[in-house]
Amino acid sequence: MARKITRLPPLCRSMMGLGLCWQCGVALTLNEVAGICPPCRWAWPLLPSGQASQALAALRCGAKVWGLGFRLCGARGTDAVVHRMKYGAFPEKGRALGHWMAQDWPAPPPGSVLVPVPLHWRRRARRGFNPSMALAEGLASVWSLPIHDKALRRVQHLPSLTASTRAARLSVLEGTYAATPVDDDGAQKVVLVDDVLTTGATFRMCRRALEKEGHEVLGGVWLGLA
Repeated sequence: MARKITRLPPLCRSMMGLGLCWQCGVALTLNEVAGICPPCRWAWPLLPSGQASQALAALRCGAKVWGLGFRLCGARGTDAVVHRMKYGAFPEKGRALGHWMAQDWPAPPPGSVLVPVPLHWRRRARRGFNPSMALAEGLASVWSLPIHDKALRRVQHLPSLTASTRAARLSVLEGTYAATPVDDDGAQKVVLVDDVLTTGATFRMCRRALEKEGHEVLGGVWLGLA
């Protein structure tokens, strides 16, 4: 006689630290990456360290890549991963994704600092956290680098630019970011951290603001490539 397997209800799984895969709904074990089961994660279109990833980022923003997770793809679930991480109030998922990404990418040179791309205070209040900061915390836990979340601030609140072209984004984002001037510790060697690389406009504006104040921008880290 076949043995009947009874699944624990969601509340019990939650109390045990378990849950359901974001993509397929299967019950998770304790060693999954950011709430994604292995079969779903294996389907991700990954962007490993190497010349191909460097070339892709160089085309978008003319910068060196220190970390790149995956291409955004609705059919393979990575669109949903980023959306839930950003809008689902799950900072722990962002930290887990940053930790996962850092294990496959060489660390930036000693003396570097991670600077998360900031949100305007209104957007941060609405979401409850900054996804880029959560990613940076996960990266820092592996790379043992400091995070300087005060080095850059967003001074203008803008509507979503998801559907905008690169030229439109550059025009709208002009003057959106401001950097902290170099202090007694000297200029920082900055690696910017952001959730998604689309046109590269955000990176370029952040780099411009930081370099204006004397900092050196070594490149960037992005979870997704649109």
